[in-house]
This record gives sequence, structure tokens and C-alpha cells, in this order.
Amino acid sequence: MSAPALLVLDTNVLISAVLFGGTPEAVVNLCRSGQTHLVTSDAILAELSGVMRRKFGMGSRQVVAIVEELRSFAMVVVPATTVNAIEEDPDDNRILECAVEAGADFIVSGDTRHLLALGEYDGIAIVSPAELGGRLSDGKGRM
Repeated sequence: MSAPALLVLDTNVLISAVLFGGTPEAVVNLCRSGQTHLVTSDAILAELSGVMRRKFGMGSRQVVAIVEELRSFAMVVVPATTVNAIEEDPDDNRILECAVEAGADFIVSGDTRHLLALGEYDGIAIVSPAELGGRLSDGKGRM
């Protein structure tokens, strides 16, 4: 039996999971259950917090509760390498840095303009939440 897949979830996937459910929520639930492992960083969690406050008007208590719940089952890494692969959206580089540091199997994103357009980075597959299910059925985790 192989080890569970290591996943780095883009902020848009985390927000969709929290606010809208569906496939992004199923991905987060895979991580919560231990079928896969969520890897994140303080930079990703800070971006998540900021977006939830600014764009969705969530209060501080609610945002803190969401971030703490994610921390309860995520591995938080401190990237040692700076990546500048996506000049148009520097926050996307934080996702790449986290994935490289963790040796992630997948970056899961809904960002068709930047991350998904790359397809892979440093040998790490970049997939949509829907595409992840098919990839995991190849042996790492299940959806």
C-alpha cells in the first residue's frame, strides 16, 4: 500500500470548499480523513484569511476558526526556496514554493490562467479538483 498523496491546495480551492462545497469540499475531506495529506504554509493561510475577510466579508472569529481547523490536520511547511515562475500573480508562487518544499504529489487549483496552465512544476502535477479524483484512483488516496 502506497503512502497517501501530499496535496497543496490553492487558496481558491480552499475558499470554494468552505463557502460552496462540492468537489473542492470533497478534496478537503480526503485530507481531513487522512486518505490524502494537506500541506500548506503560513503564506497560503494568510492569503486565505485576507481573501475571506476582504472579498467575502467574513469576521475575524470565523476566519480564525477556519484557519485553525485547517491547521489541525495539515502539515505546515516553511519554504526554503523562493519561486518566481508566475510574475502576473506572485501569490501563486507561494503555492509552488510550498509544494516544492513538501515534495507534494499534486497542486490542486481552479486557477486556469496561471497554475493550471503550467500543468506541472518541478515534477509536481497541477490539477483541478475534478481531475484529482481520476489521478488518485491510480493508486494514491481515493475520492
